[in-house]
Amino acid sequence: MSDNDEQVQANEVMLRLLGRREHSVRELEQKLSQRGFAASIIRVVINEAIARGWQSDERYAELWTRHCLQRGDGINKIKASANAKGISSELLEQALAAEEPDWAELCFERLCKKFGSEPPATPKDRDRRIRHLLQRGFTYPDIKQALERQSDAVAD
Repeated sequence: MSDNDEQVQANEVMLRLLGRREHSVRELEQKLSQRGFAASIIRVVINEAIARGWQSDERYAELWTRHCLQRGDGINKIKASANAKGISSELLEQALAAEEPDWAELCFERLCKKFGSEPPATPKDRDRRIRHLLQRGFTYPDIKQALERQSDAVAD
């Protein structure tokens, strides 16, 4: 197969991928590489997509960040996952600034969604809730505030 044929084929694969959802440059590189395309062909095809506005890491970062926030992920989990997705720390900061998340509110919503509005009855239950929220990427101060808010809501 000639380089031109391979480039056309790589371009078709990339367009199918981008037609389904946004992808970062890193994701496109990985997926095209897995399909056996040469690195030089991949770079040419991706650069063309960027030039035409078909691919944008900025747009991908915004959509991906919004998705993570809707899913109930905390700041630590989002930061840890962003690098694997090919989102730089600068792009992540821009996307988070655009969304302006209230981490304490998100943490409280996640707590109530998983465990209901009743505060923990035992220290073991409290620890289980803390562990869950830490695994979801929330910071300890936000978790503490969410647990206090849950206790205060029942006390009122």
